[in-house]
Amino acid sequence: MKTWTRRALLATGSASIAGLSGALLQRKSFSSINQPARSRVSLQQTTTAVTPNGQSDRDILVFLFLRGGCDGLNLVAPVDDPHYIDARPPSLRLTERGEYAGMRLKNPPVDADFRLHASAPELKDLYDDGHLALIHACGLTHGTRSHFEAQELMEWGTADTQRMKQGWIARYLNANQPTGLLPVVAISDGIPTTLRGYADAVAMPALEEFVTPIDEPYEAILQSFYTGGDDPVRQAGALTLSTLSTVQQNLDVQAEVSRLRAKNASYPEEEGYELGRTLQSIAHLIRLDVGLQVVTVDYGDWDTHVEQPYLFTELVRGLSQALGAFYDDLSNYRDRLTVVVMSEFGRRLKANESHGTDHGFGNVAMVLGGNVNGGKIYGQWPGLANAQLDDGADLAITTDYRSILSEVVVNRLKYPQWQTVFPRFETYSPLGLFT
Repeated sequence: MKTWTRRALLATGSASIAGLSGALLQRKSFSSINQPARSRVSLQQTTTAVTPNGQSDRDILVFLFLRGGCDGLNLVAPVDDPHYIDARPPSLRLTERGEYAGMRLKNPPVDADFRLHASAPELKDLYDDGHLALIHACGLTHGTRSHFEAQELMEWGTADTQRMKQGWIARYLNANQPTGLLPVVAISDGIPTTLRGYADAVAMPALEEFVTPIDEPYEAILQSFYTGGDDPVRQAGALTLSTLSTVQQNLDVQAEVSRLRAKNASYPEEEGYELGRTLQSIAHLIRLDVGLQVVTVDYGDWDTHVEQPYLFTELVRGLSQALGAFYDDLSNYRDRLTVVVMSEFGRRLKANESHGTDHGFGNVAMVLGGNVNGGKIYGQWPGLANAQLDDGADLAITTDYRSILSEVVVNRLKYPQWQTVFPRFETYSPLGLFT
């Protein structure tokens, strides 16, 4: 039998808890364990008192970023607009009939035939049922066509090129200091800009990686390193072990619950598989009752310069199936759930020569939840005539993206000091997105 020294254990098992205890101890941003999950151990509860659910009456915000610049005019658009028809071939727009016919939406922003992409029937059902709101002609008012710059600005929560010390979600969190074992999670390899500047965010590529990679005989040895003292290092380590234990002890039971739920919540098996897997993990975390309040998620590959029809259809199908399954999966949590879907910018009105679309400005955003005034397209529609376009090329922006986010902060996160979250946003003008 291998002899495990304190040094060896700290170099293996403790590597898993170093990130989380470091955040609790030093209050610095970190990424969670990047080591592979070798076993799901059931650590004994430490002597540190922990309240698993913490602020369980608070809303849960899921911020889903469509990275790459989703073509909002191929997702939701007025199919009878002559300027829209002239600017694109049928394969790059929604039509009234035929192969590319969209699904007609009630309550459009103007008297026109607005439709949703045919690959999004789940989103259409959510819209018709009043749970999904669409906001068109919205976005970042600073005119940039750079993915990196636009994404950074939106994640900082600003409209100019000046860098900020904290992301917009981090500013909210620092002002409110949520409690619970895992209040803030980024499903990614690292902390995104939205959470930059908040010390206690946890980044994890997947839920199953949030485990201690040690074998069961050595649980007590690892635990003994962090018990029996009141110094900050021991307290942080003990709380970390307790956090991991709370999650892991519920995994087996919840896995069976999730399998049963998944029969009714049809997460995608092909297109959107990774997004579906991610959202299913988030649903799992929510049901574990570890105090989750904020989650950030990315869904990429929307930069459709070339051969857009096939790729865009697959992306939309995956987005629709994953969000629909996620919402079904959390039927008991809908009154606390708010999902915001945004992309850094839209695409140009006119198609390019490569059967795709290039970087534009105005776009469509989505807000989903049990308290959403859904079934309506919000925002002022500027029109698609040349004189109505931004610089004669792009859908003009009539709703600053911060109008949507500030309404979420005030109405769902119950924090009225929106200026703290968006310090350079001067006017709070709610659209009426929430009940």
